[in-house]
Amino acid sequence: MNTRTKSFIAVVAAQALFLLSWAGWHEYSRDTGPTLLLQTRPVDPRDPLRGDYLILSYDISNPPGPSGRFGRKESLANIDLTTGRAVWVVLEPKGRYYTAVVLTPEKPTNLQANQVAVQGVINERRAVEYGIENYFVPEGKGYLPVHKTLVVEAALSPDHHLNLKRVLLDGKPYP
Repeated sequence: MNTRTKSFIAVVAAQALFLLSWAGWHEYSRDTGPTLLLQTRPVDPRDPLRGDYLILSYDISNPPGPSGRFGRKESLANIDLTTGRAVWVVLEPKGRYYTAVVLTPEKPTNLQANQVAVQGVINERRAVEYGIENYFVPEGKGYLPVHKTLVVEAALSPDHHLNLKRVLLDGKPYP
């Protein structure tokens, strides 16, 4: 083999190794991270280029500010809510579901035993996005059947991001 062929094989192998490592990291995070149940409200869009998917809106997308109160105007007044800014949200279980307790610009250091910190990004509506707002489904299954509850199971990765594990309609996996 000449040097050029060896270089080509090395480049292809490095790219394949990178992609497999990246996919493996995400699968590891989903399988080993703590699972959080999140309440959500769906929207049923259909995009001819991307297929059927759900846009999910979460209750934790509008957390209270550093004071911990739910009065958004007063508690978020001192936080920079510029679109694209990274923020931290502290979640804790309330009944079956995790709810947002506080939003802060810096990573929280004084979490209680039952709390978790999640990193998100401010969107153009001044809400927090976690990267789990779109859920793609098999072709023809994008329209939700009649249901009473829609819940998302999300795994918390070691780097404090949420990974969508599955969507549950009335406690059953969808689709």
